[in-house]
Amino acid sequence: MQDDFSTLETPAADKIKTMIVDKSGRVIALSSSLKGIITSIKAHTSFLEHFKTEESALLSKLFNEAKLSGNTVVEKLDITTRDGVQSFELTITPMKSENNIYYNILFNSALPQSQSSELKKFRVASAEIEKLSVDSKISSVIERIKLSFPFSFIEKAKIQKDINEIDDFFWLKDVEGKLVLANEKYATVLGYKTNQLENKSEAEVLPKYLSDIYETLDSYVKATTNAILIENISGAGIGGVFSGVSIVEFPLSDLDNNVVAIIGFSRVEPVEKTIVREVTPNINYKTIPLPICVLNEENKFVSHSVELLKLLSLGEQINLEGQEASKLFEKDFIAQVDKMRSDKSITGETTFPFVFKDRGNLSCDVKLLRINNKLEELIQVVIVPREEKDSQLEVKANMYDALIEHSPEAMFVYDIENLRFLEVNNQALKLYGYKRADFLNMDLTDLYAPEDIQTLIETSDSKVPSGSFSGPWRHKKSDGTSVFVELRRTSIEIKDRKAHLNLVRNVSENIEAKKKQQLLESLYENTSEVLISTDKDGFIKEVNEVAVRKLGYPKRELETRPLISLLSDDDRANINRNVFHSGLFKTMSSEVEFKKPSGSFHKATLVATPIKNYAGEIDSFSFIVKLVEEQAPGKDLQHMQEDTADKIDASFLSNMFHEILTPINVILGFTQELGESIEVPNDEQKEAIEIIKENQKLLLQIMDNAVEYSTLEQKVIKFRPEEIKFVDLLNELKEQTKKAAESKKIELSYGKISSSLAVETDKQKFVYLLSLFLKFAIQITKEKSVYLSASVYDEKYCAVGIKDNASGISQFLAKALSDILSDDENVSRRNYGFSRFSVKLAKKLIELLSVRKEAITKGGETVEFALLFPLKFVIGESLNAEVEAADQKEVPVSKLQKKIEIVPTIKPEPVAAKPPQEQSKPLEVSNLNCLYLEDQLDSQMLFRVQMKDLKSIEFAVSFESALPLLKTKKFDFIVMDINLQGEYNGLDALRIIQKMPGYKDIPIIASTAYVQPDARDSFIAAGFTDFISKPLLRDKLMEVLKHIFA
Repeated sequence: MQDDFSTLETPAADKIKTMIVDKSGRVIALSSSLKGIITSIKAHTSFLEHFKTEESALLSKLFNEAKLSGNTVVEKLDITTRDGVQSFELTITPMKSENNIYYNILFNSALPQSQSSELKKFRVASAEIEKLSVDSKISSVIERIKLSFPFSFIEKAKIQKDINEIDDFFWLKDVEGKLVLANEKYATVLGYKTNQLENKSEAEVLPKYLSDIYETLDSYVKATTNAILIENISGAGIGGVFSGVSIVEFPLSDLDNNVVAIIGFSRVEPVEKTIVREVTPNINYKTIPLPICVLNEENKFVSHSVELLKLLSLGEQINLEGQEASKLFEKDFIAQVDKMRSDKSITGETTFPFVFKDRGNLSCDVKLLRINNKLEELIQVVIVPREEKDSQLEVKANMYDALIEHSPEAMFVYDIENLRFLEVNNQALKLYGYKRADFLNMDLTDLYAPEDIQTLIETSDSKVPSGSFSGPWRHKKSDGTSVFVELRRTSIEIKDRKAHLNLVRNVSENIEAKKKQQLLESLYENTSEVLISTDKDGFIKEVNEVAVRKLGYPKRELETRPLISLLSDDDRANINRNVFHSGLFKTMSSEVEFKKPSGSFHKATLVATPIKNYAGEIDSFSFIVKLVEEQAPGKDLQHMQEDTADKIDASFLSNMFHEILTPINVILGFTQELGESIEVPNDEQKEAIEIIKENQKLLLQIMDNAVEYSTLEQKVIKFRPEEIKFVDLLNELKEQTKKAAESKKIELSYGKISSSLAVETDKQKFVYLLSLFLKFAIQITKEKSVYLSASVYDEKYCAVGIKDNASGISQFLAKALSDILSDDENVSRRNYGFSRFSVKLAKKLIELLSVRKEAITKGGETVEFALLFPLKFVIGESLNAEVEAADQKEVPVSKLQKKIEIVPTIKPEPVAAKPPQEQSKPLEVSNLNCLYLEDQLDSQMLFRVQMKDLKSIEFAVSFESALPLLKTKKFDFIVMDINLQGEYNGLDALRIIQKMPGYKDIPIIASTAYVQPDARDSFIAAGFTDFISKPLLRDKLMEVLKHIFA
């Protein structure tokens, strides 16, 4: 279809000197104002025909430049008009439509006065290139390049040396735009070395706006073989900034006038001033085949094209002239127009992307151009719709930029063709240790050591699936060290290049962890030690084969059972307290006994190490069991019998008393029940009951002493040394000997006791020995009183003495005490009636506490029989002992002969006494439901008789049989014997019950007939609410229940 436009007038008084031409230069439309000064010009003719030859040639160059670059070209020139030669500022602006391109040529009259502008412009200056004042060094170098191009290696090195001496920028690039030479000044401002710029395109090293300009200018230079001058250029490179410089580029052509290279250099020039234009609108935009309009200062339409109405889906007959643009365009759009109008420094065309949300998210590029006249300033708006493909590419590019920049993982992108890096994020820079500029100057091969290049070659596209991790690969860091990484590669297009986006995962720690894991697995399977792994509650999860072989249990029987079920009863509480319940995060070692399948025990050292989870909490435990080698007997039966004839088998003794304690306690319990059932006993019954009670006390005392002695004989002896003042023990000593003194009607009095006397010793053992010492004296003396004295003996010892007269000790008592603590126990029993276990225990305590026996004399006569205690705690060298710090302070191992352990000091009172003023409420036991775990039926019967007032009592002989009761019934408290039938003992059951729903805060009371001095503290430390020794009599039970439920 042939265009036939006529000039149309607008209501404005002034005229715009402008015309629109197609890409061939044919006039499509023109204003009457332009026709008025160039009368020969008309539509459908080439605009170049209507100017003089020189003017036409210059206009042709400007027109070609606008076509080649696609950008607005602005130039000052003189044009011959009807009124003579006039100066104009010529603006040629490309206007793209969907299928064509047109050019708006605007002639703005130059004002008499000019003003400075910050516009960064370029000018075709081919006619003036010979007039440029070129530095002599540059001229010399250009001549050498003309003579020697293409260069030999030596010639290139010489020219490189010469251009490095030039103070301005200097470069040489081939016809493809790749740099052949660049001097040091140019390379430095771009952040490179001269050799690094070789074979790089300007797009790789320059900001995009400058590279786009150079690309357009290079096209012009190659097409026209003319030189070009670009004035007042500013920019920035990685290495610095430059401003106010002019750039000169001209071609290096062969004999056939074909451009083979482009030479460029810079020079500093003052910025030229631009001209303020005064133009008047007179062109009709309606028939222009572009979405175009003109807005006045009030943002009202002055004129518009039909194509604009079509683009915005409006009727073609609608006339928008005089209407507000805000009714058609969105708020952000109008803001861009206002910004253009208010920023007077913008004199050329400006472009911004915009999406018309109200028009179905129509994506466009909007071009704004300022048009000035005397009355008002107009803004020309051209809207160019984007192709869908371009929009998608931009969205995808933005997505890649955001992904790379904000990803918490290390990422880099490299060109598939040349392996050069195109993009990298901060995480990757941290991983490899490079600066961003240095990394982007490298390619993928720079991350590989020479010996690893082959692995890079072998990783072809066919061998590594896209989107999946491959590796590990060994990469080099900036400091020369290696890092192992896994790569996940994705093919993308970025910066118009096919590339690979790589997600980098540092697996160096994983590889080291795997190596360490392999080492640990090897040690685990091949060590000679027993290794056991448990959960945090002590249930075995895994054992090695050595454990199966040495402990003698099948693997399936060991796994899932509690570790403490393999230990002796005494060790269970210790391991529960010091390992599973300690909450400490350090490795601990304990001497224990492991139970063999036969029931006997094997001594061992148990080393426990807590294992933490991700949150730093204890997740499990690992145990190393160092079994003590059992030596085969080397003597014959006769010698063995001789060696053991006078010795007591402590282990046998302990087990025997443990077996008989329960039935004895049942007998004692029912005896008390029978006695209390007689409402009015006669004299004989009263006497019998008293005899039973006295012998009950004696029996329990003997058994307690026997158990304590057997413990000291067969176990590692534990000491809790602390400094105590002797006067603070007097009430406790009097209380423990009170019953013995009352039964013998002996008065315990005090002799000379130093109020400042302090001793560092084990308080429990110290008091126990002195109690036995006093009981011996009370039972033996024939006098009415026993006197206790204590004072410093010498610089190392203090003396605790006994006498039975105010003036001294009777000969009978002195000899008896000496005999008891010196002679055979059988003699002591025969002569003085003391239990052998009581005497053995006293002698054992004297040995443990490093005590000396001494007869204190005065004037040649014995006045007291004394025990000499060290003022400072001392351990006998022959003892197998552990020292437990009473003050919680750790004692260095190197200072002790034996291993050291830290535990709290034992508190003597089993139940805390309430203040006198506090009145406890009566306990209604009839409201309480009880579960009693006890494997002896007789003990169950005694408990039912003693606690018949309870609301309900349920019995179970084992934890397994108690489980159904725990799940189906609710109990207010639980009493549990430590030794139960089945796989679980009382300590095991405690830990499980406390984790069951609804039982976390239910009181659980421990009970056993096998009582040691620190039993209550040990059981409470293990997690029990309280402890009661057998027999379980009503008075003791009620006292504990009142303490719990008060």
